[in-house]
Amino acid sequence: MKTNLLFSSLVISALSINAQITINTGDMPVAGQTYISANDSTVSSFGTSGTNQTWNFSGWANQSNDTSHFVTPSTVAGFSSFPTATLATPSGGGNGFMRNSSGSFDILGFYANFGFGPTAITFSPVQKFITFPSNYLTSFNGTSKYVLQFNPNQPGLDSMRIKSSNIYTSTIDAWGMLTTPAFTNLSSLRQKYTEIRRDSTFLKPTGQAWILSPSNPNPTVDTTITYRWWSNTKKYPVVEITTDGNNVISKGTYLTSLAVGVNELTSAKDEVNVYPNPASDKVNFMGTSSESHLVIFDINGKLVSTTLLKKGSSSIITSNYENGIYVYQIVSLTGTTIQKGKFVIAK
Repeated sequence: MKTNLLFSSLVISALSINAQITINTGDMPVAGQTYISANDSTVSSFGTSGTNQTWNFSGWANQSNDTSHFVTPSTVAGFSSFPTATLATPSGGGNGFMRNSSGSFDILGFYANFGFGPTAITFSPVQKFITFPSNYLTSFNGTSKYVLQFNPNQPGLDSMRIKSSNIYTSTIDAWGMLTTPAFTNLSSLRQKYTEIRRDSTFLKPTGQAWILSPSNPNPTVDTTITYRWWSNTKKYPVVEITTDGNNVISKGTYLTSLAVGVNELTSAKDEVNVYPNPASDKVNFMGTSSESHLVIFDINGKLVSTTLLKKGSSSIITSNYENGIYVYQIVSLTGTTIQKGKFVIAK
């Protein structure tokens, strides 16, 4: 009897380890978090679909880093155009707006200066990124579009209009265990997200009706397929692999670490010597035991920069920093916080 009970408990334990997870609204990004990801353009496989899969991407390289910083939307420019947003992320000189609800995580649009003044690009209807709850074989589809209209300041031309429409489908096509250079044996779901985007350009000559641009009379059609791996523990896609419509891979991205926002930072024991402080044109970080990420915020919590620190010592140029107090966080490549602190710029 004891043997049978032991065998049964081992079977139940094994099944629980490999059981599929459920992704819900609480597994999405939150304001105050900065997510750092590494890019690898040499990725050659996105694995297989189905149940109880094992994906081992531990051999991926770190060729470059991307940083996604999420903030409360009411604190950034453009919020008035997206009043239902629950998150915003500064990117490329503008802000992206998102909404996380009990049923889905949606992309609402962007606010940026495209060369003719600050403009809001609103997706209508909003584009769903993932729905909740998500389990194996959960699927959805939809359409979204936006119109960007502006004055190109060209003689004989009143306005230019770019229309973009998007058809998308999503399926949770697999579940299993995921390993990356940063994380090992994460229970994950894989999402296959396909987008077909059509862009058309229209011109409005002075005193005339809208016409298709003679230089681009046919819509530009672009198909992308993105495979995303979600976990219950990271609140951000752990891996993304982007392909074209023929599944030819363009790049892979994997989450390396995350850092908390300035309001969540607390004091920590100094292990790395940060000097001079106050500084004017350069700050040195001496005594790092290994390569790590340096994340810098201003005193209001706005992400200023993300830098890779070398083992031993590194310096950052601060000549373009405004006078004030800055908060830094040193994070290991595996996501462990090494040190937190502040420095002052005074010129």
